[in-house]
Amino acid sequence: MQPKSWPSLEEWVESEQDLNQKITELYESDLSPRDQAMEALNFLAERYHLPLTPLDIKDRDWEDAGDSWYQPISLLEQVAQLKFVEPENNDPRYLVLNSAYLIHHKLVIDMSQELGEFLGNEELQGLGYKGEGILDGEVVPVRTGEGWSDLGCKYFVKESFQ
Repeated sequence: MQPKSWPSLEEWVESEQDLNQKITELYESDLSPRDQAMEALNFLAERYHLPLTPLDIKDRDWEDAGDSWYQPISLLEQVAQLKFVEPENNDPRYLVLNSAYLIHHKLVIDMSQELGEFLGNEELQGLGYKGEGILDGEVVPVRTGEGWSDLGCKYFVKESFQ
């Protein structure tokens, strides 16, 4: 089986006329980067039917994405995961656009190194998410035996590794 070739983030934006126009319009606007990100978030969620929160996902079963497996994820989760693995890339516009790209193309980011550093020898029960709103979301790895609500999380997704 031949691995599927995905466009880069830039190629995707350039190939989608409406998306390219919206991103250009936002970047050239007088809006703050955060407000630009929120407008982009609303546009992307509606245009590509992307779930905003874990509650918007009806079925978390693994899906065949061609040459790999993909478990559905929301924008809140993806933004938080990107912040967890790339804390230096905190531009809200980047976080929103990259998250939409990953979800739309059913691509998964590898958090294994960061999770390993965080957990040490302890087992991962799942991922908790806390914060007020999508841009402020934060991923909290929940160790076996910990309570996600005790850690201040609003959402919890039990890890099911394939």
